[in-house]
Amino acid sequence: MKKNYGLTKTEEQIMELLWAAKAPMTFREIMDIATSEWGKAWKVQTLNTFLLGLQKMELVGAEKGTSCNYYYALCTKEQHIHNWTKKLVADCYGNSFSRFVAAFIGDGKLPEKDVEELRKLL
Repeated sequence: MKKNYGLTKTEEQIMELLWAAKAPMTFREIMDIATSEWGKAWKVQTLNTFLLGLQKMELVGAEKGTSCNYYYALCTKEQHIHNWTKKLVADCYGNSFSRFVAAFIGDGKLPEKDVEELRKLL
């Protein structure tokens, strides 16, 4: 189940790793971290499947090197959350901000501080 901004827990782990990386990472580097730090006993196909899925979601890019592939995030975490939130509002609330806010506050009343923040945004 995809709970973390549209990602599974494992997809999110891989993305957090790539978002934090200072440079593109090799397949072997990612696999070594999965094994040593995350305690995963993956086969090569398993990591490859995750990376291909993240590429299809346009979150990860890949470059062929001379001896290996290099993987990197195509957006920041903040950009991903922003895009995911926009898609959520479009899919669930028909792009209606008012319907989204109504669902967010439920039966309660929006505090005056939040009302003022919304007025400033508008």
